[in-house]
Amino acid sequence: MSPPATEPSALFHAKWVAKIALLVALVSAAGLLVAIFWVTTDEGVSYGSVVFSRSLTQQKLGPLMVVFALLSVCVEALFTWLIALYSSHRIAGPLFRFSQNVKAISADAFAAPLAIRKTDLLQQEWQEFDTAQKRLRDHYGELRDALTSCQQSVAASGDGPRLTEAFARLHEVECRVQI
Repeated sequence: MSPPATEPSALFHAKWVAKIALLVALVSAAGLLVAIFWVTTDEGVSYGSVVFSRSLTQQKLGPLMVVFALLSVCVEALFTWLIALYSSHRIAGPLFRFSQNVKAISADAFAAPLAIRKTDLLQQEWQEFDTAQKRLRDHYGELRDALTSCQQSVAASGDGPRLTEAFARLHEVECRVQI
């Protein structure tokens, strides 16, 4: 089962992952720069001298690590949530539509199903579902026509050849499509 042309390729997903990784790296680098400026003092003490000064480093290292860790976790959680939300709507939407279509077709064999959005995933599955339900609808229509013909033949007369022909057509329709 090859993906249809409208389905995003693996390269598209790899680009999204790369963009997100780059964004998280940039946010982390910006956070590190902010942390370096926060650690340095107004008296002109540089980052290098702060690292060599144990007492000043020990005073600010704990809160700095906590703040930066919380910031990193919040940024990564936000991006993870956005990706999950985007992905779930592209998959859950079509699944919900499939379930609603199956319910509608179960209630009425001639109910027209609602198509999924063109940007959703599962496009190939939708095409297969649509083809199957159309074949099933055609099958029911031909079966209904054959039964009507059979009933008319029986009602009109007890003519053996016409009745045999109607039953043969009914059997042909029944054997043609097995879903």
